[in-house]
Amino acid sequence: MPELPDLEVFRANVFNRLTSKRLIGLDVFNPQKVQASKAILFNDLVDKELLRIDRIGKELFFDFNDSKIITAHLMLNGVISIVTTEKAVNDIKYKIFSMTFEKETLVFSDRGGLCTIKYMPSVSKTPDAFDDSFTVEYFLNKAHGKSRANVKAFLIDQNIIKGIGNAYADEILWSALISPHSLVGKIPDERLVILYNAIGTVLKNAIIEIKRISPNAISGEERSFLKVHNKTIKKTETGASIIVERIASKITYYTKEQVLYF
Repeated sequence: MPELPDLEVFRANVFNRLTSKRLIGLDVFNPQKVQASKAILFNDLVDKELLRIDRIGKELFFDFNDSKIITAHLMLNGVISIVTTEKAVNDIKYKIFSMTFEKETLVFSDRGGLCTIKYMPSVSKTPDAFDDSFTVEYFLNKAHGKSRANVKAFLIDQNIIKGIGNAYADEILWSALISPHSLVGKIPDERLVILYNAIGTVLKNAIIEIKRISPNAISGEERSFLKVHNKTIKKTETGASIIVERIASKITYYTKEQVLYF
């Protein structure tokens, strides 16, 4: 599943292609996954310009002004494509929704059928990992209220922090040298502060790496640079063997370097 760094790169690249272009058409291919009718979307949005694309957590927000916003959640296997011909649109399998701008069509597809498109959704009060409201005070307060939670489950809980998924939770915990088996309430506050700081550092560095490796990416997952959650390596850069286990219902990568607080 694309996580915050992937989606931040997708957001910028799609925006660079489509910004200020006028929407001239749209199509709903899977009405069960598009939470508005084609007629409503067409009447409200066609002839409007795309002003900006934002990202909150794992969702992209396409802003056509006047609160006319379409959101897309790619879920596990969602794909974004930008094509220039009707034939190319027709050739895309598992289509869910499309928006046609001047000379280009943005298509959302998903072989698993889980990608979700919403129109004018309510916005969650849970902060994104890059939001100004995601402060160390907020993080510590949430941690103190979830003392019995597994730390990995805590990091990927989208009701606590938006944007972190399985892969980057492992990277963040490895960077902070905290075992994914740890209980939140057993981690000293000074280590929780280190964990909080690791969130920003790991996610921002990942964006830089994705841009370096796949500068034009608008879909997929670039994971080749990850330091622990990486199928292609057996040891970390520090020489520690990587252990793979299911923790918090997720396949988890970690090492014995990481301190267990339990």
